Amino acid sequence: MTCAVLAGCGAATGAGARVSGPASGDPAGSGVGVTTYPVGQRPTIPDLSGSTLGGSSLAISSLRGKVVVLNVWASWCEPCRAESPALARVARDTAAAGVRFVGVDEQDRPEPARSFAASAGTTYPHLVDADGTMLASLRLVPSSGIPSTLVIDGTGHVAARVIGAVDETTFERLVTAVAGTVASPAAS
Repeated sequence: MTCAVLAGCGAATGAGARVSGPASGDPAGSGVGVTTYPVGQRPTIPDLSGSTLGGSSLAISSLRGKVVVLNVWASWCEPCRAESPALARVARDTAAAGVRFVGVDEQDRPEPARSFAASAGTTYPHLVDADGTMLASLRLVPSSGIPSTLVIDGTGHVAARVIGAVDETTFERLVTAVAGTVASPAAS
């Protein structure tokens, strides 16, 4: 896992990207942390779309103009269980500012996933990634690195990436900072 995380960080972290130390509570050296991308150097992600746990369809591109927090999780993932209530609180606290949260339920069974999302208090949509193809298309997120979260600016570019669980205060500060900036297209 460490090699995959380091490879993912190396490929995703270009000139100008800022990597801060491990997320709160993370043991040093595990590869968990926050990467921020300056305006003008923000990478893009593919337009993820599909069915949600609630049975509707969703395309990330339909949220353009909003800051989108994309969190990859699974009901069987213990760190996901630990961070989910904080994500639900930050989602509620930032909704008035136009921030939208979307979960990506990774290789999970529908009933445990729905139960987990409800018990965590998440009211935002969760895309179903039963076979792992969505996660595989997200080059900024290591395939074995869940939970992982991308904060996408209003133009559809990644402003920040969190690999692993992060504490609520750090995460809320990160999301509100992105929501308060004017984004420009990524540099090529």
